[in-house]
Amino acid sequence: MATTYKKVTFVDEHAELVDAQLPPLGENQVLIKTICSLISPGTERAALTRVWDDAGFRANPGYSLAGEVIEVDKSVKDFKVGDRVYSLINHGNYAVVSTDPWVTLKIPDEVSYDEATFTALASVAMHALRRLQVQLGDTVVIIGAGIVGQIATQLARLNGAQKVIVLDMADNRLALAQSYGADLTINPAKEDAVDKLFAFTQGQGAPAILEATGNTKVLPMAFKLAAVGGRICLAGVMEEPYPLAFHQEFLQRELTLVAAHQPHCPVIENIYYRWTQQENRRLVLAMLAEGKIKVKEMITNRFPAAKAPAAYEIIKAGDTDMLGALLDW
Repeated sequence: MATTYKKVTFVDEHAELVDAQLPPLGENQVLIKTICSLISPGTERAALTRVWDDAGFRANPGYSLAGEVIEVDKSVKDFKVGDRVYSLINHGNYAVVSTDPWVTLKIPDEVSYDEATFTALASVAMHALRRLQVQLGDTVVIIGAGIVGQIATQLARLNGAQKVIVLDMADNRLALAQSYGADLTINPAKEDAVDKLFAFTQGQGAPAILEATGNTKVLPMAFKLAAVGGRICLAGVMEEPYPLAFHQEFLQRELTLVAAHQPHCPVIENIYYRWTQQENRRLVLAMLAEGKIKVKEMITNRFPAAKAPAAYEIIKAGDTDMLGALLDW
């Protein structure tokens, strides 16, 4: 068994590739040799720039790794050497992981390693839409056409949305959203988003809005886009404060504001809620296998792991041409 491995870590506001010790295999654990891992641009940029200053995540960033099992503890029953797996673990060329299904799942034969790395972010979108409670026939507005927004565009349609409208300030991302089924795309930097939406909805507004940017400054616009009695779900990492005038746009129109923080999604199924983290991720993998969710078009960049520091500099700069960035190990 390997005893050391390479991993990404954040030092100040830069990424470094460093050597670290692998823990020995414990009960119900396996050793994975990594094929690739996906950078989560929103979360990792927030941690890198200390907008979200979490010491544990900065030391071990990442949570979307795909690879091959190369060793198993004797207690492991459901995994074997050679299994292709996805795991909710940090970037590194090896990983010792639990075989608990909320951490590690087998990748279906029809799903590539590349596609499997999108599992966590797809489950973020899935959990957010469950929190938003999209109903059959709803017009759904998605603010932000990053990875979560692109997958939410596809899932909203599958969940019964009659119309899906996507907002972003990058035209290339809007074009991709349109290819994924968006009925209308709006660039708020170039046109009045509220006027265009209300014209499209015959003056009704949208009953369901998903915010997937993490930018608190979009909230006043989200309130204005909503129909009377509409629901707004916040799924982005919002750490920066922003003043809001709630009375006229929010209270008088009886809007509902909810949050979706995927790590708080249950991991233990109960009779009131069956969609645990692991069940959402199992469903994502099944939908990838069936072609119901498409992610290949989102892979805009690939970096050899040795170039990880350079990859994070591009992410820190906020390059909108970068969407899905894979690290090849």
